[in-house]
Amino acid sequence: KVPAFPLYDLIYRCPGALCFSAMEPWQRTRSQTLAKWMGARCAQDVAGGTELLVAARVSIHPDSKYQEALARRIPIVKPSYLEAVWESKRLVDVQLHHLLPLAGLAICFDADCCGDSEGPTTLKDGAVASGGQIVPFDKAEVVIVADTSRSLYKEARKRGQQVAPPKWLERCLQIRCALQISGDLEVPQPGAVSGSSPASMESTCATMLERCVLCLLYLEAGSREAARAWAWRCGAWTTLDPLDPAITHVLFNVLLDAAVVVSVPTDKEIYFLDVSWLEACASGNKALETDFPRQQVSYNPTCDTIYSTAMGNVREISRGLRRVRSTGADDVADPSLTAALAGRPLSRAASDPPPVVPVAPVADIEPHISPPLSEGIFTGLVLGMAGWPHDKEAQIVEQICSHGGSVAHGIGNALMAGKPNMCLCWGNGPPVFATPAKVPLVTVQWLQACIAEQTLHPSSAFPHFEPGKHPMPLPSMSKFVIRITGLQQDRKSSRERWRLEELVQVLGATVAQQNTRRSELTHIVCAEPSLLQSSFAELAAKRQIPLVSVQWLLDSFRLGSLQPEEKYGISGNGINGISSSSDVSASATGGPVACFTAVLAKCDILLSKTTLANTPDLQKMAKDLAAASVETWKTADELRNCLQARREGQVVIVVDKDEAHRNGLESIAANLSERQSFVQPIWLSETYSQRRRLPVESFGVFVTEDVQEPRPAQGASYAWQPAEMKRLEEVSEQAHHEKESKTGGSLTLLNALKAGAEQKLAKLGS
Repeated sequence: KVPAFPLYDLIYRCPGALCFSAMEPWQRTRSQTLAKWMGARCAQDVAGGTELLVAARVSIHPDSKYQEALARRIPIVKPSYLEAVWESKRLVDVQLHHLLPLAGLAICFDADCCGDSEGPTTLKDGAVASGGQIVPFDKAEVVIVADTSRSLYKEARKRGQQVAPPKWLERCLQIRCALQISGDLEVPQPGAVSGSSPASMESTCATMLERCVLCLLYLEAGSREAARAWAWRCGAWTTLDPLDPAITHVLFNVLLDAAVVVSVPTDKEIYFLDVSWLEACASGNKALETDFPRQQVSYNPTCDTIYSTAMGNVREISRGLRRVRSTGADDVADPSLTAALAGRPLSRAASDPPPVVPVAPVADIEPHISPPLSEGIFTGLVLGMAGWPHDKEAQIVEQICSHGGSVAHGIGNALMAGKPNMCLCWGNGPPVFATPAKVPLVTVQWLQACIAEQTLHPSSAFPHFEPGKHPMPLPSMSKFVIRITGLQQDRKSSRERWRLEELVQVLGATVAQQNTRRSELTHIVCAEPSLLQSSFAELAAKRQIPLVSVQWLLDSFRLGSLQPEEKYGISGNGINGISSSSDVSASATGGPVACFTAVLAKCDILLSKTTLANTPDLQKMAKDLAAASVETWKTADELRNCLQARREGQVVIVVDKDEAHRNGLESIAANLSERQSFVQPIWLSETYSQRRRLPVESFGVFVTEDVQEPRPAQGASYAWQPAEMKRLEEVSEQAHHEKESKTGGSLTLLNALKAGAEQKLAKLGS
């Protein structure tokens, strides 16, 4: 007899796919496993064939899977739905497991917004009943305030938090889903009058700015609505079209640290001002433009992402950008301009009424913050994203948030308002948006390397971790098939191979795989000439294939053009030549590969001469890792003189513990700044070995014993080595040493007894 098993894979018989979002990693794994066991099909994105979205919490980010499911009217259920289906071995009612309207959303209420005067219950109680979490201000995703005059509103905008009026919360509770905060659901201006007619408001309209045309495109969405109201009071015209030839003023929320890319010509007499000038005019008499901050701008229409986003929104929602007279009534779209921007013909039937569409903000450039979903390698970091395609951005955002990071979305001023620690660029060429120089720029290769190795790499660790100064990929390398060779067969070399292959792909070439025919190879790149196999050297000589060093890839990326192979050629004995213009030194006969030498960029190393005498290779290690400077010192006075020099980056003082205590360097350590620290020599040697900058706190010289916390278990020595494996190796090694010591002690005692016995026998014989 063969025991019968239930056909679990026939439980879920719906043709549509299941999509998963906003879940813990273990929860996502279990839900996907249950779905596959029951015969369901899993999808990565919400599309037309998606049947259900399984999520543990809601999301108000416009590009999230939750909002996409709402737009497509796809039911959203909790993970408990799959558990119930598996338990009952049949489909159950979806409504019983519908995701609550505010499930998992962290909300903070202003003091004046806690109650609802129209009902017995409060908004706060309604939010809690709908799955929301009432949290303190610093942990909130959404802050509920009455209007923009509240101090909590301004503080939330500075922190990059979402701010909404009570009307938004009421609407969410009414339609039973979490809506985006946009349009009439945004926080209103103080004293905003609703329901007033244009005729009743026209009597208070002044004419001091009646000859002015104000461009409001580069304002944040909330400031734009206020600017429209102030322009109406002053009698000014407003427009969202930067190509309007009548523009006299362009208003900004001035960002002093960076220039904003605009499409408004700068060779005309146009004022690029802070919006506070318009506010001052609306309060009384016309103010002088020279008394208010000016915005630095750069005229470059092709790189104006704000206008490009506006154009995209116009094509999608068919709204015009024409200049309108500022009044209290809703603006009316211009059909001709709408059709022109959308690429539609202007012809229509004579009986058709003219299309009248209220104009909404064309490009919502308020910063959106995607909160972290769990702890991970990016915990505490805010990564800015701008210029990304919508179909790619959602996947990257989910990767960042699932590893502990937050994402700030926006353009220009809005992106900087999110206070990102670094900006993640689309592509490997120059970014298309303006950012302050103090914000590091990273690429998607940096993100993937950090996630794969669970190590927060410095942006300067590898060349393609930062956007290049020239457009990528290079058209001249599109037909190249490149083989990477000259690397050892270990895990560290495997990581180096991955980085080199990524760099090849960034340049536009194809990486040769194991099944690639030798006749298809166009170039062979050797990472370390001493490890070059003779077969590759013979192949290159026989087929006239250029055999070059890694520096050829580096200089092609750095200079933005294909470099001549002759300067980087390698023979069977080593490198024939190398470009003298390279600013990254390459080792010809061993040592680290040149593209991995930027680990200590912007870091000054101060080496003790005594320590250097014991370990002479430390100075070479620091130089190979591209340290900003490497200096030596002998006495405490020499060290003080070195520390007094002006330095921009981190300063690391390498010295042995015994020497530091012997020379009385505790007084110097007590006066060090946050960017200066004492470390043991093993920090530099381990950094050199692992090709990544290790935390200096783990290798400190001076440790206060009375405040020292118990040390946790020793972690892994390398990024690829699990901590538990390292701990087991140490336990095994310690047991081995103990066994050797016991065995050695027993042998010593045995030898002593044997020698004594021989002496006694010798005496008896004599």
